[in-house]
Amino acid sequence: MRVLLATHLYPPHHTAGVEVFASVTARHVADAGHEVVVVTTEKDIAREDLSVRDREHEGLRVIEVVNNLFAGDFEETWRRPAVDRVLAGVLDEVRPDVVHVHHLLYLSVGLLDLCEARGIRVVMTIHDFWLGCARFGQLLHPDGSRCAQVDAARCGTCLPSFKWRQSDLERSVARGISTVKRVTGLDVSGAARRLAAGRRGAGGGGWSPPAAAEAARFEGLVARRLEDLVASVNRCVDRVLLPARFMVPWFEGLGLDPSRLHVETTGVDWEGARRHARVERGASGPVRVLFLGSLVPHKAPHLLLEAWAQLPEAVRGAANLRVLGPDQHQPAYVEELRRAAEPLGVAVGGALGREEVRAEMARTDVLVVPSQWAEIRPLVMLEAFAAGARVVATDLGGMAELLADGLPGALFGEGDVGGLRTCVEAEIQRALRTERGASPAVAAPSPRFRPWAEVGGAMIEHYERAVRGDQAPIG
Repeated sequence: MRVLLATHLYPPHHTAGVEVFASVTARHVADAGHEVVVVTTEKDIAREDLSVRDREHEGLRVIEVVNNLFAGDFEETWRRPAVDRVLAGVLDEVRPDVVHVHHLLYLSVGLLDLCEARGIRVVMTIHDFWLGCARFGQLLHPDGSRCAQVDAARCGTCLPSFKWRQSDLERSVARGISTVKRVTGLDVSGAARRLAAGRRGAGGGGWSPPAAAEAARFEGLVARRLEDLVASVNRCVDRVLLPARFMVPWFEGLGLDPSRLHVETTGVDWEGARRHARVERGASGPVRVLFLGSLVPHKAPHLLLEAWAQLPEAVRGAANLRVLGPDQHQPAYVEELRRAAEPLGVAVGGALGREEVRAEMARTDVLVVPSQWAEIRPLVMLEAFAAGARVVATDLGGMAELLADGLPGALFGEGDVGGLRTCVEAEIQRALRTERGASPAVAAPSPRFRPWAEVGGAMIEHYERAVRGDQAPIG
């Protein structure tokens, strides 16, 4: 079977949950003897917009389309004819039996229409709420509140503040940089990015409501976007895979065909965890508490620092907190984190590679996931679980579902700093009561915490059923 995997971003430069899920399962599918090709995007102002290059990652061919966000209007954030033309060429060259869509962000929903026109079967894994929420699928309003459902009128007050395209000046600068690279071979895009980051960091100010006319315009755009995306998925996608059970009623409510929805949970990297022997605390070592995730407001490391500051000094003195993760997205926010962390003696570090993550988990007692959006099924929680750590997480979405499935730890209410402090203190005290040097009961695979190889096998079965036109669930 020939499989084309389509996703917005792909390793090695992108290693968030969607990218890990896509790349790990792709490798397992290929190892089973199937041909796998990946089509993805990359923002690179040193290269011409919509140019294409071939590269390889872990033995798989990756077709990379440059998308520098030069959209002309908002509709091109979900349906962009120029991207469709590139994708049509990819389909005609690769000639896949099935296309597995992991994300259409930075691509185009037109990919689904192209597959339908060619009689190509489509499987889609939905990793977030992007089908309903154009603001990166996180259901977060810029006023700081969370959206339980999609409300086009509320979206109309949100999206005018969302940077969905490059400005005319940014486009002009990008074209100049790509010209310099093409003519001289010199890449000056790094300097441009650092300058832009400095300007963002020097900015400030909160959200303010848009003018009524602008809000009404975006309300109409959102309604059209939702209708287009839902209709395209229902018409063109054979099987829709959801990594968590709580997603099923939400997407049914959005309008997806319930007969096509299948829960297919994320895998656990048991093999990777076992490559790093657990590092015990030692007779007098502090309890090791970790935040590991992008340093951005919706991941809420600031809440953990607030809770940490409220701990009794004796408890804080018996523990050590590390805050680690990609720090390039919002420089001003990261600077605020570092200022808050310094008097507490907490180091705020940057991104880690995959093996570094595994090594970090092997020396962690408590992972804290204080996210303020309904995370689907955070891989970081599963990595901690496989390494023998406990987890404190927000009582939302896939975080709560993982603990309900048996992942050890505690939940606190959304945004509740006091509740977070109580949970963290209880976990520290629990660890201190544990016999020093005693090995924790490290978890093992189970039906709800499957190894990635099993998930890869399930993907193959979904592909085969899609090709046969079989809608029945597997298992």
